[in-house]
Amino acid sequence: MTTHTWRLAAALALAAAAMAACTGESGSAHHARQASATGAAPTLVRGAVASFSPGDLVVRAGTRTMDVTLQPPLHVYERARASLADVKVGDFIGVTTVKQPDGSEQASEVHIFPEALRGLGEGSRMMTQGAAGSRMTNGAVSGTRMTSGAVSGSRLSNGSVAGRNGSSLVVQYAGGSLQVALPADTKVTRLEETSRPLAPGDQVVVLATRAANGSLSTNRVLLSGR
Repeated sequence: MTTHTWRLAAALALAAAAMAACTGESGSAHHARQASATGAAPTLVRGAVASFSPGDLVVRAGTRTMDVTLQPPLHVYERARASLADVKVGDFIGVTTVKQPDGSEQASEVHIFPEALRGLGEGSRMMTQGAAGSRMTNGAVSGTRMTSGAVSGSRLSNGSVAGRNGSSLVVQYAGGSLQVALPADTKVTRLEETSRPLAPGDQVVVLATRAANGSLSTNRVLLSGR
């Protein structure tokens, strides 16, 4: 998995940890409420598609395979290139930041999430893999600065853009906010829903719910490459 893909997976991992935070009446939100109601803990499944059928997805990670039941309607997302100009006030975003010597946070990467994934994983947590020492933060951007980044000692924030001045943003999340400088070379990607069917060999990140009997189910899959 590339560093860039790992960072996005990490953002989704934090989102998965708080899927019940979804709002609205979309199928995805309904699935999240079901998971919360049954006490099932969201699980992030990463790997390559081994097989796919309308009701079942088998993911291979190394020598291990995981069977995930697909619940309709299935939502498949893929990454698309974007720019800082695409980050708008009110957007829900994922950001990684690096703490600078003066204590400020500087962004290096931003992921723009679709409306269907708004509200996932609000909060802030340290990352332990892929970008050791960094922090992921999911929330809503409100203010004049942004969050993103992804290197050792970095912090990742997801939120909704509330304001921007072209060089910084403030990401507002449940329980706090984060103000971050935004360099001109900050990488930006957008997650978009796609109608392309899953196929063997696709690299995926699955936001799954684990039932009491250990079985996995989902209706949200991210395509992260081949």
